[in-house]
Amino acid sequence: MKGSWPALLLAPVLALAAIALGYALVTPACERAQAWLLHAAMLMLFLLCTASTLGAWRSLQAGRHELLPLISTWSGAFFCAVILLQWIALFIVPPCMHSP
Repeated sequence: MKGSWPALLLAPVLALAAIALGYALVTPACERAQAWLLHAAMLMLFLLCTASTLGAWRSLQAGRHELLPLISTWSGAFFCAVILLQWIALFIVPPCMHSP
């Protein structure tokens, strides 16, 4: 049950951080021609989200099926998917295509 809380609380915060960091890092990354900074930030946030979700999943597998580990696992998986889709969007639409 202790492993459920990080996925429930941290995963949405990490998804919001992915949006905020994505917008905040575009200008400096494009000015310095270092778009890899955006990819590194998304990778870091995705790995943190995945780690918290795995903790909730282990908590779900360890004992009887309770509501909190189930909701935490699904919530963490959803927000990890949100971060992953934001990262995929960086590959489809280049962030520096309008820079001089």
